[in-house]
Amino acid sequence: MKYVENKGSNNHLIITLHGTGGEATDLFGIADYIDPLASKVGFQGEVSENGMNRYFGRYPDGSFDLKSLKSGTDNLYASIFKFIEDHHYKNHMVTILGYSNGANIAKNLLKEFENLEIDNALLFHPSPITPEIGYKNQKNLNVFITSGANDPYISESEFKDMENQMSLAGMNVGSFAHSNGHQLIQSELDNAKNFLLALEGAKNIGED
Repeated sequence: MKYVENKGSNNHLIITLHGTGGEATDLFGIADYIDPLASKVGFQGEVSENGMNRYFGRYPDGSFDLKSLKSGTDNLYASIFKFIEDHHYKNHMVTILGYSNGANIAKNLLKEFENLEIDNALLFHPSPITPEIGYKNQKNLNVFITSGANDPYISESEFKDMENQMSLAGMNVGSFAHSNGHQLIQSELDNAKNFLLALEGAKNIGED
């Protein structure tokens, strides 16, 4: 999987996963806001939808291609951990940061792989793609999820159910909802950063 790396100076690696139509570096600005001294790596989706990059496919009616979701999830898992091994990040705190399609593929990692060897996941505007499938046990994972009251891809009850299901799988879950739609706004970035800063062992965020 194509990726772009931006080497940082502290012991934190942020993995970014873009939304539909994005590129590997699209969320580097947000990652810099979360922790300006962290190393960043962005993985670019390999599925093309009318020329727009995605991590997994959709059918013409907008429904999700679950076979593509499975293969995309497996590909991303292999790519992430090969990168961590090859680039010597195994001793780093690892945070996945995903928006929309990127949040959805990251969320599916939590359904496919038990006790994923990452520390944190910041999932901006995920959707309930397979709500009938539970999450694997993720007892050491901190997850922060966001949504908008007018987001067409998820309802308030679906968002609350997602949060509850993650908690049942042992995750430490934080959430934030605003009154806008599917777009990212500053207050959810602020809350995501504060969520990380409040974690034990995360006090080196923003510091060498």
